[in-house]
Amino acid sequence: MNFRNALIALGSAIAGGLVVALLMHPANPTTAAKTDRLSGPPSETAFLPERFGVPSSTQ
Repeated sequence: MNFRNALIALGSAIAGGLVVALLMHPANPTTAAKTDRLSGPPSETAFLPERFGVPSSTQ
């Protein structure tokens, strides 16, 4: 009886893990759009090189 219960518990754990893995897997391939964050006028950039010791470029 203990062996049967262990097999049922193991099978349930494997089946539950498979269900969770299938539910968490995205249906469509997801790719992040690549953007150039530093494009645009210098006042609108998201990265401030002056804070990290990089001299500002003269444009």
